[in-house]
Amino acid sequence: MACSRPVKLMSLPSPLLLVLVLMLTSLAKAQRLTETITEFYLQDLASGSNATVIPITGIKNKPLSFTSFGTIFALDDPITVTPDKSSTEIGRAQGIMVASSLSGSNVHVSMSFAFSNGSSLEIQGTSRQFERYKELSVVSGTGTFRYARGYATLESIYYDNRTSYSIIRCTTRIILS
Repeated sequence: MACSRPVKLMSLPSPLLLVLVLMLTSLAKAQRLTETITEFYLQDLASGSNATVIPITGIKNKPLSFTSFGTIFALDDPITVTPDKSSTEIGRAQGIMVASSLSGSNVHVSMSFAFSNGSSLEIQGTSRQFERYKELSVVSGTGTFRYARGYATLESIYYDNRTSYSIIRCTTRIILS
């Protein structure tokens, strides 16, 4: 059985030594990353003249609804600090949603949390409509959130069936590079 000997760093070829040093530096930096948790609220209105989410198009002769496969929605929800509708607005949740499952149970979401300070978080993924907590990926960001990655959890904490108004708590857990 062959015995392995420790490798002396100085005996490594110069390019290999450089790669090793860069890998160790990168690993050390990765261990210093910290998680940032934010919580805010989306004020979502799906009916009336001031609707913030509306159907754009769908399959001919099918209803335009969140459970109707192929329906595409545009959204522009206010983002507030607290659940109160009159709370300070700190940005807008803007993007598109597509009813993407034949069963009507999922929508695909692609949206930006565009904050008033010019920063944004980019959100993407499948929203499982009938689950209490919907988890989506944070795939990037700009400004304060440049190179962000992580996930966002969405939870409807209030819904008025008569007006189609809901308040959605959004908690993001992100790592910044």
